[in-house]
Amino acid sequence: MMKRLILGALVMSSGVSAMPGMGNGMPQNTPGANPHGAMPLETAELTGVLTSQQLIFEMIPMGREYLAYQVNQQAMAPIKAVNEPVEILAVLGTWDSTSQQQVPRMMKILKLAENSNISARYIGVDKKGSAGDPELLEGVQVLAFPTFIVRKEGKEIGRIEGAPDTGLEQALVDILK
Repeated sequence: MMKRLILGALVMSSGVSAMPGMGNGMPQNTPGANPHGAMPLETAELTGVLTSQQLIFEMIPMGREYLAYQVNQQAMAPIKAVNEPVEILAVLGTWDSTSQQQVPRMMKILKLAENSNISARYIGVDKKGSAGDPELLEGVQVLAFPTFIVRKEGKEIGRIEGAPDTGLEQALVDILK
């Protein structure tokens, strides 16, 4: 009998878990099934502080968009040249299709910029706009998802709401000028 290790659980080739109370770790035969829980990864409502790794690796549409997105290299020079600390606060709905598209694009832009002066923080909200902890969005007004709030020295210098017509790279450059 063949044995394999799946997500830390020893599973026999018959699909029987060698660990009591654990399934075999394999997706169900239902489309969009999530081996980590009942909520499909396409529509899960993740709230609170989120990491780029969580969003890319746990949210199927975000991971796909991150891999597929082709960054506009011509617009990257000003982003790479930022020489003062800048923070980008991204308020998103993991269930929202525009967030699923735009947030991974911003992540890829920032990754390729390789600029230690630019940091990003991701806050997920549910469909009612709650991040779970009221202090996370204290003083922040959000009218569209995602909203990228760009700050220098703690003060907002601009924001990008939804999907900009000019593309994220150019919208970010316009704020950072």
